[in-house]
Amino acid sequence: MVKSNSIAFLMSVVLGFSASAVFAATQSQPAELPGGKLEATVTGVEGNVQVRKSADQPWAKAEVGMKVDELAEFRTGPKSAVRFTIPPDQTITLDRLGVVKLLEAVNDSGKLKTSLGMKYGRTRFDIEAAGREHDASISSPSSTLAIRGTKVSLYDQRPFRAEAVSLTGRASFRDGKKQIAFGNRNAGKTKVNVDDSSAASAALTETTTDPSISLARTEAEAPLVDTLLRSGATVFFDREVGIKVVRGGSVPNDQQLIPALPGVFSIVARWHSDADINLSVATPGGSNNGGEVLYPTGALATNSSGGHVAFDHRGGPNGGIEVVYFTKTPPDGLYGIGLTLISGNVTTAQVDAFKNGQRVGIFNGQSTVPSVSIQVPAPIPGFVDGAFAGVVPVNVPLPSNAPLSAQSTKTKNVLPVAAQTIKRR
Repeated sequence: MVKSNSIAFLMSVVLGFSASAVFAATQSQPAELPGGKLEATVTGVEGNVQVRKSADQPWAKAEVGMKVDELAEFRTGPKSAVRFTIPPDQTITLDRLGVVKLLEAVNDSGKLKTSLGMKYGRTRFDIEAAGREHDASISSPSSTLAIRGTKVSLYDQRPFRAEAVSLTGRASFRDGKKQIAFGNRNAGKTKVNVDDSSAASAALTETTTDPSISLARTEAEAPLVDTLLRSGATVFFDREVGIKVVRGGSVPNDQQLIPALPGVFSIVARWHSDADINLSVATPGGSNNGGEVLYPTGALATNSSGGHVAFDHRGGPNGGIEVVYFTKTPPDGLYGIGLTLISGNVTTAQVDAFKNGQRVGIFNGQSTVPSVSIQVPAPIPGFVDGAFAGVVPVNVPLPSNAPLSAQSTKTKNVLPVAAQTIKRR
């Protein structure tokens, strides 16, 4: 998981709207609850999940049985999820690659008020018991889901449009242009999104539009993707993860690769065994120049400085390649490079950087070299998530060519971002 001081820029999204709705059922009479603030309890953790009690507190590993109050925040890595409950009848589940904050959880004279702020990801909210009055909502940067039913979820993650789902009950979805009431008890699964005007319109769009058509490749990436397709690779769009995926084919050599590179500045990882490796790059830029991270998953595949992840190459008999590139002049600063072995055996990878078609030197921790060759071992849970490959300076000098221990604080702050890359799936 990326350290909190390295991804504070990802946590600065302003939650746009506030909305609430009342759910009142008339079945069994509920037991009395104490008034005032309610406590949430973690009841399930899968994979890499972190929690902090407030924005000024450090992130810590989430564990079953932990109790948190209002302003607590959860974040999940790839192939991860966390579930927490608010008594007596509310269950919230945050899926992989998400961030959610418990903004409010109170019993106000018998009315249960719960408000969640989701910065990105997918959150499911279940209200199980009848006979209580609920005022509940989930807000994301582009929409708000007010909960009238019992099982709903909100999904908001680049590059996809925000989408809300009602599984069993009534809900209200609002964005900057409209408000839609959708779903009914026992009516089955119903979806709405920010682009369509109704649930019926959303259903029609989903049956007639393949998202891979518009998202499979950009104009800049087309030559590189075509090079891989000609070598026998297959390309498809993984909607669940939110990125274009490549499998198989042959790994291009420099003569094949350099003319096909997208953008003006590229960092490339190549390997030649049947393994799935993820390339991550910690870049300057972002809010208050606090840095950004590029990684092959939908939420982190682009950044505000023009950086892009071309695709997620999941390996094949001949190896694979991953590319991070900038379509315009990249920000000045240091670019930290990390590699994570997702599947397969220990693999040797080659890392190169190119600017305007010319090779750029990489500082490997000891000296600046034209290319880095590094073994990428399997992650050790709770200890090592990825392998540090090097740092590329763009229009700034390195503090020195001394070992990492002798470098300045600024450089050392960049390196762990790549060294602790996120594990996917």
